[in-house]
Amino acid sequence: MNFAYFRKSKFSFDKTVSNLKKLAVRDWKILGEVDLPDKKGKMVLICRPEWAGAVSEENYQLLGFLPCSVSVIRKGKDVLIGTASPAVIKALSQSKIIADIATVAEKMIKDLIHESAGVKELKPKSVKLYSTMSCPYCKMEKSWLEEKKVKHDVVFVDLNPEEAQKMVDKTGQMGVPVTEVEFEEGESEFVVGFDKGKLSSLLGVQQ
Repeated sequence: MNFAYFRKSKFSFDKTVSNLKKLAVRDWKILGEVDLPDKKGKMVLICRPEWAGAVSEENYQLLGFLPCSVSVIRKGKDVLIGTASPAVIKALSQSKIIADIATVAEKMIKDLIHESAGVKELKPKSVKLYSTMSCPYCKMEKSWLEEKKVKHDVVFVDLNPEEAQKMVDKTGQMGVPVTEVEFEEGESEFVVGFDKGKLSSLLGVQQ
């Protein structure tokens, strides 16, 4: 699982920050901003109070995992913009309410990042499904991917110890299914479990 989502901006640092603040007010409440030391960047603090309230009611210990800040940082000659991935709070919670918030938050925060950076959503380049021969959820996901006409490779980790170790090293997960979606810029995102909502969002298909 990726714990954060960052993209390289096509704009200058100041322009990216300006875009972010202008766009964020459409759907978010801006709480303030914080300058990072040595002019390395800026954090813009944003919030959806109704989400914070709902998460607090369900499990207040997960409040800190809401994507309530977007960072714009200087990395060499590049300007990067991103935030914590809402997938984290979804993975940590058993609540449908929090899961639904995380699904909506992920799309909204990524749209905000893309618009602020002047980039489009990354396109998937390859899909790898880590499975076992006996896993029922893996079989369900494989059927779903075929139904959606998504090209993918299946790796049976119970038959391939090297691939099993790679999966554990990359994700910390020992259970399956785990799906690796590699994007055109070389970044990968991992989906733990047969999560139709997350997969649909990453692959650009209807759930």
